[in-house]
Amino acid sequence: MGLLLLAGCHAGSAQQTLLAEGPGVHITADAFREAYLDYLLRTGQTDSPRLRRLFLEQMIREALVAYEARRQGLDRTPAYEEEARAVETKLLVEAYARRVLYDTVRVREAELAEAFVRINTEVRARHLWAPTRAAAESLYARLQAGASFEELAAGVFRDTALARSGGDLGWFSFDEMDPAFEDVAFRLRPGEISSPVRTAYGYSIIQVTDRFTKPILTETEFAQKRPLLERYLRYRKQQAAREACARSLADSLQIRFHEATLRRLYDRIAGRVTQEEMEGTTEDWLQEPLLTFGPAAERVTWTVADFREQARRTSRAQREAAARSPEALEEFARGLVVRHVLAERARAAGLHRSPAFAQARQEALDRWLYRYVRQQVESGAAVPEDTLRAFYKAHREDFRMPARRAVWEILVPTEAEAQRIRTLLTATPFEELARHYSRRPGAAATGGYLGFVAEAQLGAAGKAVFAAREGEVLGPLRIADGYVLLKVGAEQPERPMTFEEARPLIERQLRPFFVRRRWQEHLAELAARHADRITRHLSRLDTLRLTSPTDA
Repeated sequence: MGLLLLAGCHAGSAQQTLLAEGPGVHITADAFREAYLDYLLRTGQTDSPRLRRLFLEQMIREALVAYEARRQGLDRTPAYEEEARAVETKLLVEAYARRVLYDTVRVREAELAEAFVRINTEVRARHLWAPTRAAAESLYARLQAGASFEELAAGVFRDTALARSGGDLGWFSFDEMDPAFEDVAFRLRPGEISSPVRTAYGYSIIQVTDRFTKPILTETEFAQKRPLLERYLRYRKQQAAREACARSLADSLQIRFHEATLRRLYDRIAGRVTQEEMEGTTEDWLQEPLLTFGPAAERVTWTVADFREQARRTSRAQREAAARSPEALEEFARGLVVRHVLAERARAAGLHRSPAFAQARQEALDRWLYRYVRQQVESGAAVPEDTLRAFYKAHREDFRMPARRAVWEILVPTEAEAQRIRTLLTATPFEELARHYSRRPGAAATGGYLGFVAEAQLGAAGKAVFAAREGEVLGPLRIADGYVLLKVGAEQPERPMTFEEARPLIERQLRPFFVRRRWQEHLAELAARHADRITRHLSRLDTLRLTSPTDA
């Protein structure tokens, strides 16, 4: 139900005391306070006159970028219109949540005290990750039966550091982890292991290995941190209230899936349907019913096309997360239904007609224009050819192609299925089985071929792959996404890289400098063009009370 949490917190009414004004620039004290307090919370920095002025300048730059973008007509493009629809849905959900849920949210004194202790505490923990509850329960059972974190992490994580360290996350403090993960970790005693914890990324089993709390905490420190802590805890409790509302609404809507369509949709998303199978069936396929919801007398049906339209209004990261498993896709679709219903309720109540909604919409789209323009400007940054070649010449010995092996893969969800497929290898080529059974996106087209890969890219399986004979099949091996069979091919020995082979590595190393320079040049040109037309009210800024709900 994470889709319900997309909308951010936004103040209900805008205070009209201006801190900066000019062409496209209209920064109120209230808008500054909202953004600045969020920044202080995210970064942990301390308020100061200098930091306030730097932050105001950033807000001015963002406003100027959006202003110029609108002047150039970027607010009349299909991409902008698509974003506007997504923004309206998010804000409608937020408006409904604010009206129905937020008045009930209270932050208790004991919660503030606990949060104060947490910001002065560091925890070291390790975890095991799983995409579904069933997979997490299986890992938990293996731990209970005597398996170690080190043993299980080697098969769970693609990240080689996590795989080799038993899932060790190092030290972390308040607000550095997923809220559900953090809450459990801070309540565990060193050595204690949690049951599976649902987070925004799947499920985690957590073990705290160490803890340190600052020995002396004073009332003065607490008083200084209290406003930010109260603001942050209120936001966290609002999130929890929205999550509970989403779960309750999903249950009441009685969302039912057409399992065959859902499976077919997942197969397409995961790349398990060949181009030949897809051709000629697109229109009919899009009209297939995917799910129904609502009261018995008023059931609503969503087709695949309806689902796709709703999914387009989510982030790329959310769509990628939905493609991890059929269970994740189903949960994603449920979230879309809940979000749609809440947005429609908000619209029916006329919440989209308020001045606050219009202002929030404008601000959100201005932020999108800023990000869009920045991406366009930075995409034009390039590292000069002579710089690339000079760097390669000076650091030639640093660029070596590691030994690599050709590898083919079959990915399936269970060990039993992997074992069954392995028995088929006596009569069927590995590539054909990969096309038919593997859940890896694109396997239907590649026959499971991963190319030539280095040992480090293979995580815990690396040593076994490089010790295998050419043509040998390994597995089933446990990885984060399920179980794999690996077919090992020819080996390429380590050797020096050519300039063209090293070029992508050099560009990746040097390009950030040229990207930053290009963007800073763009901002400087924009600021110079409008320098004499921007008015800053710095005395108001310096005396602004951050903890007051309204300006003095």
